Amino acid sequence: MENENKYKMLKIYFSSTDKVNCVPLYEIIAKRAKEFGMEGATVHRAMMGFGPSTRLRSARYFELVEKFPVVLEIIEEAPKVDAFAKAIRPVLENQPKGCLMASQEINVLFKKQGSNTQE
Repeated sequence: MENENKYKMLKIYFSSTDKVNCVPLYEIIAKRAKEFGMEGATVHRAMMGFGPSTRLRSARYFELVEKFPVVLEIIEEAPKVDAFAKAIRPVLENQPKGCLMASQEINVLFKKQGSNTQE
């Protein structure tokens, strides 16, 4: 596929227990991405992970509050990713716990628009 547009992948790492006004952070960011006009966003529940200030967490161990790492991923044209990252940064900065936002340039090899029918 010949594509002249430059694409980036935006990844945001945080915890499933992170919230904004009692709403999970992943919902807030995914909804903002939709409002921002991003073509898509995917939230992944990680099986295991840790950050510099946390202990190793795994889905294997039962905890009273299920806390697990979350990765939100967006692939979009580079200028749109940069603008969205700038717009969402204040939300991440206001989180009391740690998080990480990173982007990288990628090559989109294939892209096909789906139909707009509701499932």
